[in-house]
Amino acid sequence: MKPTEIEMVKFLESLRAPQCRRIVDTLHEKPLTEIQLIKKSKLSKRSIELHLLPLIQAKLIVKKKQESSVYYALNKKLLKRNADWFAKFLSNT
Repeated sequence: MKPTEIEMVKFLESLRAPQCRRIVDTLHEKPLTEIQLIKKSKLSKRSIELHLLPLIQAKLIVKKKQESSVYYALNKKLLKRNADWFAKFLSNT
């Protein structure tokens, strides 16, 4: 299934800032809490809060509540759908 045009625009816009890309890169291994994300990404709390918002709005990152903690995780289905769309341009090279 290919991404809708709106999904693709939100996806690409959410990755515009280098801090957003760093958050995505930091979450690629496993879901993390905000505190873990701050420590691992070396971004400030304010920067994390500011840059998580467009990633969540684009549905690239999802919040998962586990007991008393909130974890942030990559939406791997959305990533795969977008990656598959981009991959078609590389298949003929």
